[in-house]
Amino acid sequence: MHSLIVINPGHFHAALTLREMHPNLSKDVYVYAEEGADLKSFIRLVNSFNNRRDNPTSWDLHVYGGDDFLERAVNEAQGDIAIFAGKNSRKIHYIKAMHDAGIKVLSDKPLTINQRGVNILKELLNDGAEINDIMTEHYEITSILQKELMADKDIFGELVIDGDEPAIVKESVHHLFKNVNGKALVRPPWYFDINVQGEGIVDVSTHLSDLIQWMVFDGEEFDFETDYELCDAKHWHTDVPLDKFSLITRQKQFQREIMGKVKDDVLKLYSNGEFTYKLKGVPVKLSVIWALEAPEGGGDTHYSIMRGTKSDLLIEQSPQTGNKPELFIKAHGDLDKMEALLNSAIEKQKRDGLEVIRDGEKLRLEIPAELRTSHEEHFAAVRDDFIACIDGEKEFPANMKSALRAKYSLLAAAQELAAKK
Repeated sequence: MHSLIVINPGHFHAALTLREMHPNLSKDVYVYAEEGADLKSFIRLVNSFNNRRDNPTSWDLHVYGGDDFLERAVNEAQGDIAIFAGKNSRKIHYIKAMHDAGIKVLSDKPLTINQRGVNILKELLNDGAEINDIMTEHYEITSILQKELMADKDIFGELVIDGDEPAIVKESVHHLFKNVNGKALVRPPWYFDINVQGEGIVDVSTHLSDLIQWMVFDGEEFDFETDYELCDAKHWHTDVPLDKFSLITRQKQFQREIMGKVKDDVLKLYSNGEFTYKLKGVPVKLSVIWALEAPEGGGDTHYSIMRGTKSDLLIEQSPQTGNKPELFIKAHGDLDKMEALLNSAIEKQKRDGLEVIRDGEKLRLEIPAELRTSHEEHFAAVRDDFIACIDGEKEFPANMKSALRAKYSLLAAAQELAAKK
């Protein structure tokens, strides 16, 4: 039986790891945190899981609030798995403290936001630390299907690595003000301090760069010095007026720590980033954009294209797709032949309800609701797989540590290059 220790939960992702119970997890959860709104929000969300009508959880939270929360957590050592989701600037130092105490770590991204943190992460991994970041996109059905189709040489062919366009493009657009589960998301004020939260180029890009490693080079080892070539990087800011900042944070004024980025009551938030690189010769372009507020009827969007010699595989999530991610196949030859190949492929997959639909000059995989799971559900799924690996029911990916080292080295290098420019 495992017990969870939750360290300073400043992001609602911490609570999402408790969205469901687990037979090998004690209902006693030990929480150590600073006093304040972040802790109260965490407790409130976990209690909502305990009190929901359908399939309620039964977590028993044991909460300590105080500035010495980390010291207390280490000294008391009430659990064997530590959960992190919150302030990113000190996260890697807290992770080190847990590892030194013999505690395994499952952490929300990013593990670190700068090169100093990457160096600590490398030391921990070299020391045998059992650390993993929560990569929820591995559980998104469109990503799974895109990965499987890319491996089918009859459908996809080979990645197009020569030419003017990158072989792979991934773009993620998020919104600072948005609704989650039907309610306006309240973000803590420190979320707007890039020295605490980190820039977008080292935050959301963890998911995008991880997907490249997983989809294209699954199981392969990675060495940042030899396998990666960083080509270009840039970052830019989103304007956040005080009235919107107050709406999002419930605070009347900008905090003192970010006033240097404020002019005429508008915060210049460096939340956007774009960079290009080659991974083992494959040219990639990644973009992360944070808009101020979603348009009417809109939400976060995602775009992904993998260019193949026989077809391009596209994921689109936008108002045009009903704000749901959808997978399209653009054939470079006979559309009828490609449709027959796709029907044969999905028949072998034995996923009930999956269909091939013609959508203009492209083909779309019609994905039934039964195969779709929400972003919120993915956090417990990641947790469950982590426990299964600890218990020996599954194996950790053999390349997990080299993938972590390389991914965070890439993001830190991209941020530094963008800052120099």
